[in-house]
Amino acid sequence: MIITRAYDAELEVREEQRQIVGIAVPYGVQIRVGRYLETFRPGAFADHAPAPLTATHPREAGTLPIGVSVELRDEPDGLHGVWKISKTTLGDEVLELVSDGAVTGLSIGFVPVTDGWSPDRRQVERVRAALDHVAIVRTPAYSTARIAALRAAQDRTGPLLRLARLREF
Repeated sequence: MIITRAYDAELEVREEQRQIVGIAVPYGVQIRVGRYLETFRPGAFADHAPAPLTATHPREAGTLPIGVSVELRDEPDGLHGVWKISKTTLGDEVLELVSDGAVTGLSIGFVPVTDGWSPDRRQVERVRAALDHVAIVRTPAYSTARIAALRAAQDRTGPLLRLARLREF
């Protein structure tokens, strides 16, 4: 079974390369998921494979991605990634929405591999998980990562515009 979690991500748009950059999942950040609290241990996705980028969470096997993982790096604060958005109608729409600051969240789909549950089953630490996909979403579960910048073709070294931040939860 694939489980999904959404995060408010600091995504950087690299327009010329049609890439977004951000944290797919933060480590050590606790959120409430129904009746329990959940965190991901640093390194939970250390054995990751490239994952497709989707506009929404796939509900069936026929859902097409909008892009691909170009890079996934396991860092102390989370799983960082670079995703290339395909030159499709939906890909163009998503890039425009991210550039406008209309969508800022990332959400992962994952399969738990090793979990550490508290004796009362009120807290779980995801020790190992298999990444199924990364989706761009409007309402994330985590508020620790946000869209950071828009990078234009003439400026390859730094952000040109800081986009508006969403409210804290």
